Amino acid sequence: MLLIGANALAQTPFEVKGQCMQNPDCEADSTSFRDPVIDATAWRWSFGEGGATDTRRNPQHSYTSPGTYTVTLIRTLKNGATETVTQPVQIGELPPEFQQWRIDTTICKGDTITLDPYPNGAPAGAKYIWYPKGDTTQTLRVDSSGCYSVEVIINGCKMQNRINVKICMEPQAQEGSKWYFGGNAGLDFSNTPPSPLTDGKLNTPEGTSSIANSKGQLLFYSDGIKVWNKNGDEMTCTFGACAPMKGSPNSTQSVLIVPQPTCRGCEYLYNVFTTSDINGEKLLTVSVVDMRRNNGLGQIIEQNTTLQTPTTERIAAVRNDRDSTYWVVSHDYGTNKFRIFHATTGGLVEVAAPELGMAHDSTNKAEGYMKFSAPDSTTGFRQLAVVIPGPARNYVELFSFDDSTGTLTYKKTMDLGPAPPIAYGIEFSPTGEKMYVSFQGENGTKSYLKQYDLTLPDSLVIETAITIDSSATQKFGALQFGPDGRIYMAIQGSEYLATIGEPEGNSLTGVDYERDGANLGGKKSQLGLPNMVQDFTQESSGPGFEADGFCTNEPTTFQASPMCDPIEDTYSWDFLGNGQFSTPSKQQQATYTYTKPGTYMVAMRATNKCTDTTIVQEVTIYETPSDIDLGPDKDTCGAYVPLDMKVNAEVYRWIYRGRVVGRSRTYNAPSTGRYIAIAFNGPQGDCYAADTIEITLRKPPAVSIGPDTTLCRDSSIVLGVGSTRWIEFNWSTGETTPEITVREPGSYSVTVKDRNDCYNSDTIQIGERPSPILGLAPENYICIPDGQSVILDANGREPYEYLWPHSGDTTKTITVNQEGKYTVRATNKEGCSVEQTTEVIDKCEPRFFIPDAFTPDGEGHNEILQVFGAYYTNFSMRIYNRWGEVIFATTDIEARWDGTYKGLKVQPGSYPYIISYEALYYPERNPITKRGSVMVIR
Repeated sequence: MLLIGANALAQTPFEVKGQCMQNPDCEADSTSFRDPVIDATAWRWSFGEGGATDTRRNPQHSYTSPGTYTVTLIRTLKNGATETVTQPVQIGELPPEFQQWRIDTTICKGDTITLDPYPNGAPAGAKYIWYPKGDTTQTLRVDSSGCYSVEVIINGCKMQNRINVKICMEPQAQEGSKWYFGGNAGLDFSNTPPSPLTDGKLNTPEGTSSIANSKGQLLFYSDGIKVWNKNGDEMTCTFGACAPMKGSPNSTQSVLIVPQPTCRGCEYLYNVFTTSDINGEKLLTVSVVDMRRNNGLGQIIEQNTTLQTPTTERIAAVRNDRDSTYWVVSHDYGTNKFRIFHATTGGLVEVAAPELGMAHDSTNKAEGYMKFSAPDSTTGFRQLAVVIPGPARNYVELFSFDDSTGTLTYKKTMDLGPAPPIAYGIEFSPTGEKMYVSFQGENGTKSYLKQYDLTLPDSLVIETAITIDSSATQKFGALQFGPDGRIYMAIQGSEYLATIGEPEGNSLTGVDYERDGANLGGKKSQLGLPNMVQDFTQESSGPGFEADGFCTNEPTTFQASPMCDPIEDTYSWDFLGNGQFSTPSKQQQATYTYTKPGTYMVAMRATNKCTDTTIVQEVTIYETPSDIDLGPDKDTCGAYVPLDMKVNAEVYRWIYRGRVVGRSRTYNAPSTGRYIAIAFNGPQGDCYAADTIEITLRKPPAVSIGPDTTLCRDSSIVLGVGSTRWIEFNWSTGETTPEITVREPGSYSVTVKDRNDCYNSDTIQIGERPSPILGLAPENYICIPDGQSVILDANGREPYEYLWPHSGDTTKTITVNQEGKYTVRATNKEGCSVEQTTEVIDKCEPRFFIPDAFTPDGEGHNEILQVFGAYYTNFSMRIYNRWGEVIFATTDIEARWDGTYKGLKVQPGSYPYIISYEALYYPERNPITKRGSVMVIR
């Protein structure tokens, strides 16, 4: 019904969508209203239910019951006039709730189950749409794992629910297992180690994204311009011909695929975010893929919706496991403003735009990567790192992110040093304690891969950074954490990805780095690696057990995790690794008491109706220290009472008045009171013994070894007590004489005892007068056969008097052309002298001459390939034909190739070779490999 105003004709009606009652489990479901009148400036809506009103142009209202409601809109126009429109709105009833529906179930491999939302009888007129393939039957037979959801539709109103079907012992959470990137390159992390994927269709220099389902089956991937389905075909659009998406080949994080949660449905909708080249449109857009379409191959249902402009090339996402929603973070260009989007069952909404940190107000500042860490195990908060490249300097800014609330908080800005090299990629170790940054070399600078320890004080993080790798010829690119627990680095033009095998390591050895770590099967990496929701690349945990309590003669508790929850398991244990298992039990917890320390291979055998599996893990048991006996309480005279725990342990602690006062097996107790001795073993100090002693200490006469003094670095001073009453002397140097001679500055102390067994002690501080500081290099290298010489520089910090004893020279520098040891002596104005020695060593760099071509044509000129070299060892050479066969190999540089293979002359053309050798005078260096080709001319 339309009401006519006093001075108007029939008013323009409003539009209504979603005319169904609200599903109580899906708060975001609602009826939407839209006023199409452009000239309206204000609105008052009355929805006809319980006094509900709204003042927006396009409001939503959730009706709690079906029926006909009278909705009234009073709109105010630009001229101040009002119009009243009243319409009846019919709200439909939802289909009934599903019967006997389960959210999760686990079946054995090879079994089949039938899914049916209404096994006791379906309502009349019901229609069905199943995910993932769009089946329209009431029931669906399932024999593989995955998420299945069914949408029931009656008279346009929908009811939906999902069930997660798991196959016993089948890996889960593998959304990040398929990577496509670079020049048609890819990796499959369903295998260990990951295997190359060579069927990729994208060829792009930088940003990509890919997504698999929970069991690691590829869904689709994108370069930000096109989307390819799992068959490698370009994905089609439901609305006709697809336009190119708005990502750019030269955008750092050109594209990011993020699931869009649905109310009680599977994740079949995916938001595909794109960022454009910072030198171009600077657009942040989103497109939507529906994987129910095209028989499960997916189709694009929305495309190129602009979310923000201008924006940088950065975008990152994480999942909130508490409610299965997703957070997406981008950064504006020209300001310090972030954009935080929340993908919930109600859709994708921008929830915050905090202004934090530096402004990204130049093209170079807008190009680096942005990455989340895993949640902190204690606080649950994540770190967000943003690379802000130079020139003139490189920075990384760290923020804290709460994925429960979407709150972003500034932490600190780190100055990584001058640019170039240009900071580019970034990644965290699993704990978030280590941060890795890649730097791209240019203008004569090297590329670098560095590790920063974020547990250190801010003043030390940069100073103690470890350089993992550097290269003057290769350009390092993106860093990405893999599902196998390793960090991967792109190297432009390489047929390998570099790998960091132990990201928590704190040295080059511990980090376990390989530049040729992951073979790409002949395809080539570029600068980018797949951009993914951070959670999708984390290591997943499977069936196994945990142990607690690692001390001898105390129970160790073992807790098994279910193999195929909720299928019931029985467990038996072999605690000693001798093949003798305990009686099977349904109890997941077991205990065992070890009597001897050591590492044991503990086996758990878990059995259920699907499988029989044995899992073996190492468990290290530590010795519980023997009982400590400090003896009876003591009443004595002295400066201290010597105490000794007399047990062997890894860690010792002495506690006095509630604080730790000693950390060794022995302790000199200096005061009256109660002392507690504790000896620990094990990394957590859980295996311990303790004892307590009460001490009453009477003080002896005073003792002095003189006032504090100074000496030159190479002089000496005699220290003594100066009294004959003391009969025993124990110096901090270990000496026991009445006097000692010291030659180094520092703190010296003595403990003395008299004939009445009274002890006392004194300490003296000996400083040093300024001594010359030299910087003579410990070694210098020349190549004597080349007639080289070297300048030896004492590198004194101040004007000193110099003397080179071998020649009598008194200059700061001298020039020598012979190997040997050379010493310089410097004396300062205080009269203190110092000497330093350097060794001049004859070392020559390897050198080779390899001809570009030779002519084995029988004419007697240049008939063989001759390689000339010097100052090398462990030489090897291999020559290949076009099919990669080795047609000539030698470890003797005197061996010559005559242009034949298996007695036959090879065809004219170019033949690749690889030469490997080590530096004769530098055995600590890694072997060197040279590649090239030689032309056979006939």
